[in-house]
Amino acid sequence: MTKPLSLPTFESLPNSEEIVQISQWLNEAGLSSLELSNAHGTRFCISVETAETSTDSSEQHNALEPSALNTQAGTGVTVTAPYFGHLLLDNPVTKETFAPVGSSVCTGAIIAILQIENLTIPVTTSDNGTVTEVFAKEGDLIGYGQPILMLQPA
Repeated sequence: MTKPLSLPTFESLPNSEEIVQISQWLNEAGLSSLELSNAHGTRFCISVETAETSTDSSEQHNALEPSALNTQAGTGVTVTAPYFGHLLLDNPVTKETFAPVGSSVCTGAIIAILQIENLTIPVTTSDNGTVTEVFAKEGDLIGYGQPILMLQPA
């Protein structure tokens, strides 16, 4: 008999380890999303791709094992979200796009920012390359491990 699930206390946003655990529980239960809120008005939303929600297995990404880069044979390198939040593709100060299609990026370059209320998390690349495609739009709510853009390695 399996032990009942125990969700972490929801007084603040979950840390990355708790998000991984919640993602695994969702996947095991065959669920694609979860939304929690507390008495203080804090909201937490998470979405994961399950086998049932995927339409093309060749385009699947693993939301439970995120990394800055996931190599896909013959198509380049997909930069994925290391966390969740609203996607900022443009620098909020300069209003310039971090990594537009056709631009060259180098290792450690910021290609986007994830924003959760006042918290901002830079999304960086761990490889040199040229941006060939952007999958998400400015302001989109991005899930943990969701593809953001594609790089052709340099």
